[in-house]
Parts: sequence; structure tokens; C-alpha cells
Amino acid sequence: MTNNKCTALLFDLFHTLSSIRHTHGPGDDTADILGIDKQKWREALFNRSEARLRGEITDPVKIIRDVSDKIDPNIPEQIIIKAAKSRYSRFEKSLVTPAQHVVETLKSLRDKGYKTGLVSNADVMEVFAWEKSPLSKCFDFAVFSCHCGYVKPEPSIYNLCIKGLGKQANDCVFIGDGGNNEHAGAKECGMRTVFTSEFVQDLWPEKIEELKAKADYHITDIRELLDANFL
Repeated sequence: MTNNKCTALLFDLFHTLSSIRHTHGPGDDTADILGIDKQKWREALFNRSEARLRGEITDPVKIIRDVSDKIDPNIPEQIIIKAAKSRYSRFEKSLVTPAQHVVETLKSLRDKGYKTGLVSNADVMEVFAWEKSPLSKCFDFAVFSCHCGYVKPEPSIYNLCIKGLGKQANDCVFIGDGGNNEHAGAKECGMRTVFTSEFVQDLWPEKIEELKAKADYHITDIRELLDANFL
């Protein structure tokens, strides 16, 4: 493996820098409101709802309906609306009140001279509060799938961020929780990769070993990047 000097860090957002589970946003889980199995909801949300991620669906109610119809097309409209409002509020909380150590670490990395980029698969209702987030001030360039039409692990979404930072792929290291096969996409672009289990260890501990194997390096806390010998 070539260990070029890293001058830019690209991060995933949700489950890497913030998590609605950890920020304890208001309201119930979307699946609970809809009255459907949580595992079925997650499977449909993560694996069968590409239109929302590409920004082809932007209305919050239609986003919920697009996912829930794959599980139960008979959920009443008022329940869908309630779920959409709750999901809106919970993602707002996750962005407006991220963990302080995450914000401080990102600022410290920039103080060390690293350029910072964000590459996120997200729909518009998940990131509508981005400009209000302390995290937004920590990045030189941010790319969201719902705005550009590309989704991880497609190389195009990473390359947009790399270009926006004025870098080459071998200048960059990508850090993420491993969702959407994102480390494979980052490697295809020519970046080294870091798996962070900081949030995953509480959410999906059974997946850690599998996800570790797909990345070049593993950290359990974002603060480990401040003294990492692989950057």
C-alpha cells in the first residue's frame, strides 16, 4: 500500500459524525410510528429507496411513503405525515446538537492543516438543517447525494468532493462507518480508508468485524485521528 502524505480528510456524516440514536431526538422511531418491524424498515430505507438519496423525491411525506409502501402500502396518510414530522425533527436534532468532541476534533484537524470534505448519502429531509449545524463550519467542501444525484459507492460522488477540495485522490483519506459499501467506493477512487466504529459499536456491534475487513484502518473514536500514524 502506498502511504502518500495525507493532506485532506473526507468524512461520511451519519453514524460517523452524528447519529439520531445518540442525540436522542424528539419523538418515536419512524418504524414505531408506522407500526412496522424496525428491521424491515431499515432494510427498505437503506437498500430499496435510492430515489430519495438521488434527490428524485424531495417531499418528506412522499419520502416516507416511498419506503413504507415497500413494506405495507395500507398505512393511513395521517400516520405517514406524523412519521415524516417526527423524522424531520429527529434529524434536525442530530445535526444541530452533535457531540462536542466530534466538532472539536474536526476543528483541530483543520488547525493541523488538513482540508476536510464531507461525502454523504442522504435525502433532503435528513440534511435540511445542515446549515444550522456546528458541523457545517468544520468542512471546506460538502457533497450530499440528494443534491448531486450520485450515491456512494459510485466514484463520482467522491470525485466531486476531491475536486472541490482541490486535491488528488492519493492526497486523501476517507473515514466512515462502512454503510453503502462506501470504503470500496473510496478505494476505487484511489483513497486510503478508515472504518470508525464509534457509533456502530452501539448500533450494530455484530457488524464490526465484517466492516473492519473492508477498510485499511480502524478507529473507535474520532479523536484517534489527531495522533494517527497512518495519516
